[in-house]
Amino acid sequence: MRTKMLTTVAFAFLAMLPAAAHGQSAGEIMRRAMDAQAARLAAVNDVTITQEVMGMAVGMYMEKRIIDGTPVLVPVSMIMGGRVTALPQDETAVDWSNPFQQTWAERARLEGTEQVDGHRVRVLVMDDFTGLDMPGMPGEMGSADLRLRSMRLSLDDDHLIRKVEMDAQSVREDGSATPVEITMFMQDYREVDGYLHPFQTRTITKGVLGAVDVDQEELRAQLEEMKKQLASMPEAQRAMMERMMGPQMESLQAMLSSDEGEMEMSITVTDLKVNAGPPRGED
Repeated sequence: MRTKMLTTVAFAFLAMLPAAAHGQSAGEIMRRAMDAQAARLAAVNDVTITQEVMGMAVGMYMEKRIIDGTPVLVPVSMIMGGRVTALPQDETAVDWSNPFQQTWAERARLEGTEQVDGHRVRVLVMDDFTGLDMPGMPGEMGSADLRLRSMRLSLDDDHLIRKVEMDAQSVREDGSATPVEITMFMQDYREVDGYLHPFQTRTITKGVLGAVDVDQEELRAQLEEMKKQLASMPEAQRAMMERMMGPQMESLQAMLSSDEGEMEMSITVTDLKVNAGPPRGED
């Protein structure tokens, strides 16, 4: 009787363990995530996304392409103010809802499970990027040489990315390096014509001021001057400028006030179209 009870308890405990405890490796989880995204993209040829970034409306047109046997969305053009601008065709700058490469599956390891925004996630860790082309990402340090040291990917039970954490270094031309930490939260996934995309992406970057070559005191002086100019404007003009510049000024003020040079940026999708074809700019 005691043996039977222990066996029952043991089976119940095993049933509660994450899938990896039953032999599912990090590589298998990543491959399943790639297969799930490939299924979602089966009927997708292109995606046009309109996003609000720091108070500005920015459009992005992406086309599906097969890279190393995997379907991914590659940015083709940007739309701002009615103008369409072609983007350099760097096939590593893929959509962050599916950044995986086949070779990643061979290098990832499973760290465990945790909760992100109320979702149970499995955390995959990578710290060997030798020879890998990394996808472009929101929050990159512009033209700075950003070198990853480790990355943690948090995937939910539907194999959707809920959080990305990156430990990196920003390397200057003289060889000096500054630590940079980037954390991205992918939230509010919505389905449009079979395609799933996060309608809210929040990026927190620490170490921004040390990573870029700027004079902080000069930056503070410029910010104060902008505030004075806004205050001296007629009310209607000031309201318009605050709508345009307010989010950027608030972000800059928060970054300058942070001991770690922390900057937070939110990207909100306001419209998403599937298979609408290339955008047309204003005449």
